[in-house]
Amino acid sequence: MINPQTAPVLLAATVILLLLNACERESGPGPEIHDTKYLAIGSDGRPVEGQSEDNDCVQDQFIGLVWEVKSDLPGLRDWRNTYSWYSLDESFEGELDYRGVKDAGTCAGSECDTNAYVIAVNETGYCGHSDWRMPSRDELGSISDPRKPGNPPTINMDIFPYTQSEEYWSSNDYQFQYNAAWRWSFNFGHDRVEWKATPGRVRLVRGEASLLQRVKD
Repeated sequence: MINPQTAPVLLAATVILLLLNACERESGPGPEIHDTKYLAIGSDGRPVEGQSEDNDCVQDQFIGLVWEVKSDLPGLRDWRNTYSWYSLDESFEGELDYRGVKDAGTCAGSECDTNAYVIAVNETGYCGHSDWRMPSRDELGSISDPRKPGNPPTINMDIFPYTQSEEYWSSNDYQFQYNAAWRWSFNFGHDRVEWKATPGRVRLVRGEASLLQRVKD
C-alpha cells in the first residue's frame, strides 16, 4: 500500500520520468533528413520537379527557409566569388567601427562585401523575391550534414552544387571583438570566428525558420 504522505513525491517523480522519456523519443529526425527535406524551386519562385539547376533556389521543407543555389556561370552568383563582412546595421560611433570592411573580396556583379551582395541579389528579384538576406550561423548549421565531416563539403551536393569545403559568412558578428564575425565551415561542419576583412563565401537565405536548433558556442 502507498503511504499517503509519500504519494505526492512518487507522483512528481513519475511525471518527470515520463517527460524525460518523451523528450528522448521526440528528439527530432536524424541526419538522414538531409536526403529528403529539400524541394527545388524554379526561377519564378514555384516548386519544380527533380533536382535544382543553375539559377534555381531550394526550400528546406523541414525548417521552412529558402536558400540560394550557386551558379557555375561568371557573374553575380558565381560560386567562385568571395566577400568581406560588412553590415550597415552595426554601430560605428566612436573609435570602433563594427560595420566591417567594404569591398575586400574578389567577385563580379557587385561590390565584394556581404551588404553589397545582398542588395545586388535583391535587385534582380532572384527566384521571384527581393527579401534575400544573410543567414544566421544557426541557419547555416541547419543545412550542414553532420554525417560528412570526413567527406566534405558537409552538405547535400545534389541539392547545393558548387558548394566549397570552405567557410561561409553568417550574419552574426562576434560580440567580444568588433572586427570579427562568425562563419560556418562546410569542411569540418562547425562555426568559427574570423576577421571581417578576410574574404569568405556567401549563400543567401529568405523566409522565417521554424524548428531551428541552436548552435552551441
